[in-house]
Amino acid sequence: MASSPSSTRSVQISLISYGHANGPIVQQQKPPAKYHKTLSYSIRHLPNPPRHLRVKATGLSRRLQKEFLQNDDVEAFLLKVRGEILNVVKKGGDLLSAISEGEQDENKNGESGDGDINEQPSPENTEDINIVVTICCEEGRHRSVAFVEELARRLGNLKDEDDDFPQHWQVSINVMHRDIGGNDNEGEQSLGQNQRPNKAQAKTRQRDRREKEDRLNSSSETTGNFLASNYST
Repeated sequence: MASSPSSTRSVQISLISYGHANGPIVQQQKPPAKYHKTLSYSIRHLPNPPRHLRVKATGLSRRLQKEFLQNDDVEAFLLKVRGEILNVVKKGGDLLSAISEGEQDENKNGESGDGDINEQPSPENTEDINIVVTICCEEGRHRSVAFVEELARRLGNLKDEDDDFPQHWQVSINVMHRDIGGNDNEGEQSLGQNQRPNKAQAKTRQRDRREKEDRLNSSSETTGNFLASNYST
């Protein structure tokens, strides 16, 4: 790499899963990074996990992920995507180093075959390198979700598994699953199970039950008084 050994870079990699059937990913604007690149992949050609797993859970299920990832074609594509992301990150670092060292070339105008260089003043704490990776399957609920989850795990080990990757670079991985409304903190999401209600919901239900019981008791007392009055008459 052309990057100086002492230069520190902040790298943000955003991984987004989505379904082809639900429309493309629409990015409102590019993140305010010094170098930005978007990579898009379709994995609709990869085999689906077993149907009985897809019916009960999304790609957040560890069991579904295991079944999906054991396929050789899936493993090969994971290696391909991870390698291409790593190459783009390194190229971004090289371009930024060349600019900072005053090495002027055709990228000076802000366009690069490898991505976009942002020459405008950047806000404080802006990432040096921002890579957005979109992964689509058919519905965006199983293959793309499982693929992104595993890709995030492997990218999180860049410093440990890649000897050429600068150890002093700061790398953050963001995960978003557009078509299941999930994120990397949800864990397994089963379609056939309801989520446990929170405390506020539980209190509301208890209050509704008490009010209903009070109305029933009041109605019973009124009816009893009416009958007693008629009987006395």
